[in-house]
Amino acid sequence: MISLRFFIVAFVQCSLLLSCTLPPIIKPPAAKPKLGPNQYEVFGQVYEIMQENVGYLEIGVASWYGKKFHGRLTAMGETYDMFGLTAAHKALPLPTVVKVTNLDNGQSIIVRVNDRGPFHDDRLIDLSWGAAKALGFENQGTAPVVVEALDEVNHPELGKLKHQESYYLQVGAFISRAGAAKQMTDVKLAVPEEVPVRILTSEMETGMLYKVWIGPLNDPEEESVVALRIRDRNLGKALRVTVE
Repeated sequence: MISLRFFIVAFVQCSLLLSCTLPPIIKPPAAKPKLGPNQYEVFGQVYEIMQENVGYLEIGVASWYGKKFHGRLTAMGETYDMFGLTAAHKALPLPTVVKVTNLDNGQSIIVRVNDRGPFHDDRLIDLSWGAAKALGFENQGTAPVVVEALDEVNHPELGKLKHQESYYLQVGAFISRAGAAKQMTDVKLAVPEEVPVRILTSEMETGMLYKVWIGPLNDPEEESVVALRIRDRNLGKALRVTVE
């Protein structure tokens, strides 16, 4: 008589044999989401291209790129010249001509945006080495800037548009980013929700300096209201900065 033990051993051997011969189950890779006509993807991050550049004005941090990319093709298919006056932007339509002002020294230049980047959350624009040199920060990694689209150049069909000054308020400069972050949080609670508040980074010989900026503000009246709120909440004296 065949024992129960024999059946158990035979069953286990068959199971092991089947597990060795059956091919592994391979799951198909998940389909990537389809990109829209005004979208592109870099390093797994999807970026949206602006529909238009009329009236564009933004404040942020500029960096620059040089030898590593010299001679390569830009996003527009043009050859990158590190000595030229060009720039890369994540969202502006290509090409767009912009005015860039270095907030550390007040110097301004006009550059042509013909590339994509910088792909860092804390950077607004990537300038060519030549543009960074013209703005006086080629020996630094970054500089705080205002970037403004030149509507009369980008859209001559619109005619000469009235230029408005941009008003900003600086409400503190800190050697610690944590100190600037706390000030920014307090300022955001004090000013109207739609008023932009951000930290701008300046590279100094003694180290990094983190400035809390408010703006752009629409007019002197709005500036006065915001400055009054800052004073009433004992958040320091607001320093006015005008960018022409």
